[in-house]
Order: sequence, then C-alpha cells, then structure tokens
Amino acid sequence: MKEQHPMIDDATLRFHLWLTQLIVLGLAAAGSLIFHGWEKSLALFHLPPARALLWSGGVALLVVLTSIAMDRYLPPKWQDDGDINERIFSGLSPWQTALLCIIIGLGEEWLFRGVIQPFAGNLWTSLLFTLVHVRYLRKPLLIGSVFLTSWLLGCLFEANGLLLPPILAHILIDLLLAFYIQCGCTRERRSRK
Repeated sequence: MKEQHPMIDDATLRFHLWLTQLIVLGLAAAGSLIFHGWEKSLALFHLPPARALLWSGGVALLVVLTSIAMDRYLPPKWQDDGDINERIFSGLSPWQTALLCIIIGLGEEWLFRGVIQPFAGNLWTSLLFTLVHVRYLRKPLLIGSVFLTSWLLGCLFEANGLLLPPILAHILIDLLLAFYIQCGCTRERRSRK
C-alpha cells in the first residue's frame, strides 16, 4: 500500500526540506568550530588529490546505477517512500535542483563525516545517518541502501580525512537521481505496474 502525505502540499514539503538542510548546515558549522576549531575546520576542506576525486565519482556512479537498477527491476512497493522524492524534485528547475543537492551534500557530509565520524567512527555514524532518514525506516531495502551509501561516503572520508570527496559523491548521487526523477523515469515505471 502506497504511503501518502496528503496533508502537506508540495511547496510546504520543499520549504521544510530547505529549512532542515539549513539547520543541518548550521549545526555542522557550529559543531566543527566547537570540536575542531577554525584552522582544523578549514583543513577539512583542503583540495584532495585527483585520485580521491575519481573515487568520489566512482562511488557516486556505483550508487546511482544500483539505485536505478533497483527502481527498474525490483517491486515498486519495496521502495515506496510516499512519492516524497518525486514531489520534492519534480517541481524544481535544474538550477534549483543543483542548489538543493549542493546544500544537502555539503551540510550532511560536514555534519556526519566532519563532525560526528571522527568521534564515533564510520559504522556508528552510518547507523545514525540511516536513522535520521526516518521515512525509510519501514522499508528494509531503502534502509540498507541508505546505510551502505553512508558507509561508502564514510570510507571516502577515512581515506584522507578530507570532506570534499564525500561531499562531491553525495552531491553527484543526489543530483543524478533527482534528474532521473525529473525525467519521469520512476513515475513511468510505477504507472505500468
């Protein structure tokens, strides 16, 4: 049975997403300054070697292709989130989509990788990241997917202690999947079932 959220219109849904992501970004900045100080916070954003950026692209491509394959070949009910992602991204222009994906990738990776992971480790950070995505908690496939994606992003951070590789991968994942949604690919498949 499809989960619906009819009480919340699409504009309100997007507003709340923007608001929560700005709060996450604020928490990340504050937490980074408190736990790392100014200089170490800036050091997290140093430019990584080109190889690290290539790994970011590879991880993003792996996650996106796996997500598309899951969408194409697995039952839609296994991945039903109440069409929230479709409702969020279908109403955005390409530049709004890109800006939102940048804010999400920057804020979430800074908070989870830059602030939490150095103290909690990749496993516990990935568990926390998964729990924060509360709308997926009743969908085992989505929970597993979020956890593994988070763990891979944590591995990118662990490889050199810099935030740009997981931030870049996170942005690419969100952006490519948002464009996939905007092309109508998910709705097209679900309407055929």
